Amino acid sequence: MRLFKNELIRLWRTPSIIITLIIACFVTFGVSNMTSKGMIPFGLVSEYKAAYKNINTVDPDEALDLYSGFEFDEMEFSAEAFLNKTIKSELTELVSYEEYLKGITDTAKRMTSVSIFADKDSFTYRNAIKTADVYEELKGKINIKAGPSKGMELWSGNGFTGLIIMLVMLMIINEMIIKDRESGQMNLLFTMEKGRGVHGSIKIMVCFFSAFIVTFVVLLTACVSCSFIFGIGNILRPIQSIVGLKGCTMEVSVLGYMLIYFLLMALAAAVISIIFFLIASKFKTSVYVYFGIAAVAGIEAVLYYLIRENSYLAFFREFNLMSFLNPGRYLSLYGNISLFGYPVNRLIFVICSLALIVFILLPLAVKIYSVQPTITVQKKEDGIPLSILKKGRLQSVSVWGHEFYKLFICGGVLGVLTLFVLYSVLNFTPEREYFENESAVYYKNYALAFQGEITEDTLKAMEKERKRYDDIRDEMRKVLSGASPELAGSIATQYQDMLKPEAGLELLFSKLDVLKENGGYILYDTGYRMLSFDRLAERKELTMAITASLMLVLSLTFLFAGDDSIHIDRVTSVCINGRRRLYIKKIVIGMMVALIIWCMNYLPYIISVLNVYGCQGLEYPAQSVSTLSGTIFEKLNMTVRGSMIVLCFLKYMGLVAELFILSAVSKKIRSIGGTMVAGICLLAGPLMLMYVLV
Repeated sequence: MRLFKNELIRLWRTPSIIITLIIACFVTFGVSNMTSKGMIPFGLVSEYKAAYKNINTVDPDEALDLYSGFEFDEMEFSAEAFLNKTIKSELTELVSYEEYLKGITDTAKRMTSVSIFADKDSFTYRNAIKTADVYEELKGKINIKAGPSKGMELWSGNGFTGLIIMLVMLMIINEMIIKDRESGQMNLLFTMEKGRGVHGSIKIMVCFFSAFIVTFVVLLTACVSCSFIFGIGNILRPIQSIVGLKGCTMEVSVLGYMLIYFLLMALAAAVISIIFFLIASKFKTSVYVYFGIAAVAGIEAVLYYLIRENSYLAFFREFNLMSFLNPGRYLSLYGNISLFGYPVNRLIFVICSLALIVFILLPLAVKIYSVQPTITVQKKEDGIPLSILKKGRLQSVSVWGHEFYKLFICGGVLGVLTLFVLYSVLNFTPEREYFENESAVYYKNYALAFQGEITEDTLKAMEKERKRYDDIRDEMRKVLSGASPELAGSIATQYQDMLKPEAGLELLFSKLDVLKENGGYILYDTGYRMLSFDRLAERKELTMAITASLMLVLSLTFLFAGDDSIHIDRVTSVCINGRRRLYIKKIVIGMMVALIIWCMNYLPYIISVLNVYGCQGLEYPAQSVSTLSGTIFEKLNMTVRGSMIVLCFLKYMGLVAELFILSAVSKKIRSIGGTMVAGICLLAGPLMLMYVLV
């Protein structure tokens, strides 16, 4: 017990853990706040909360009568009218709860009476019958109370909290195992009186306890945020009083639902800590540890998001970390999973799955932890490559060669980059031309036809084309005036087809004034827009930026933290050339690796976009591209080619800036694992948050 207490205190007195948890709370509050804005438009969040304060103590029928008495036009779209409609809709859902239950039963009866679902041995038939029976038992038992629903809906359905908890647990595992190994403390810990097995069991118990602490703090922060934003109301009313959770079949209050949600989330976090603990104990280097964790998370995410609930592979979707981290999925609505053709309650399946994983992986993780080697046995050459040995005497080694060997071979960066190449090749999808609507297709044709400098001849040709459509329209009126009613419809359709391209011409005319004003040329610029942070490619740009940042952290953490973790700078500082020259060489090597990452990440995309949309007009003024108009490129009189080169260079310089940030973080943390986690949070974390919120 004393060892457990000491390990727990040692963990939670670490500044990095405390800071990580504080950051997690701020991120949770920020995500909740951003998500809430999409739940009620017009900025009516505070009005929604205030409105329910007046009807918290009344029955739904009385509250609905009160709001039904408000006079407002159903076709009115003012903020006040929208708020009334929203609250009235929620109250209507609460009043009709018994009808909702009856509707489920009636639907099951209709389904089982249809011939294609009438097979009594099929999962569909059994699932419909079992679902109807479960909801049938709730009839007349639930006493619905009025109250705000948006707060609990946001708290229960915010799956982002599970990912935040997972990242905090990753930091805890880093502090518990990886940092001990890097600092050499593992050799001392394994010589303790209690032995390795007992010490491993204590560490994993600390991880379990910490999982409950982290889950409690994050979920409490989310609860406080939701209460502050929307309000939660009376927590003793039935959970079915929440509109978005009325499909729940548990006869519990809102408070009971929150406790069950917390226990399931905490158990899922504990399972994740076991998996991370096992991976961290199995691999010797931090790079491979994080690659193993990323591989497990990636595989689980692919299975979760690609497999549908009604698929025959649904078992792999439910027996999944991503499913475990989102308890709202299986608590808010009753559902069954097909297990050998028989419907099994999804909630029971998840609980049994979590218990099974703990039962199997817990002793395995302790075993792997206790048998890991702590002292590396050297060969006769003492680990020095034969190429630098000569006649039994150690020769001098170039700093460049030493740093390259240390980074690419000892640090495993060669393997990381190789895996990234394979990922890039297998994941690469050539770009396809995208049109927002039919008008964009015709706009492309006219932009290519009139492409170039805006001259008098160009304007005359465009006016001539516009007049051609006016003539077609006049001709259509004449023909329709003399046509019989039976033929008028088909004639009008034919002429309308002939007039469709006019939308593209008018779109070009709408851009003509701006182009003439800023000195731009007519150019079909969709491809260049996609390469210059246009809204069409914002998610693609964020995805590539996240990938590049993650690869930079995985590849270059060892370059700095490998020396900083053992304070090698104290040795280099007394060398004849000092540590400045060594630091400059490390930065140059890091810039080379960053260039490799940039080329593998961005170059295929750039080539693919230019191949699809063309690279015409490279010598035109930069303001010919709509996203570059009014920017510094226009003020510097740059061409499209020069602007694209500068933008590519700026993306590369962004990686170089991240390189310097990683170097500074390494000096402060002096741990490979800690630097890697901090680098991911600082560099890739904000980009991931932007990707979620965009």
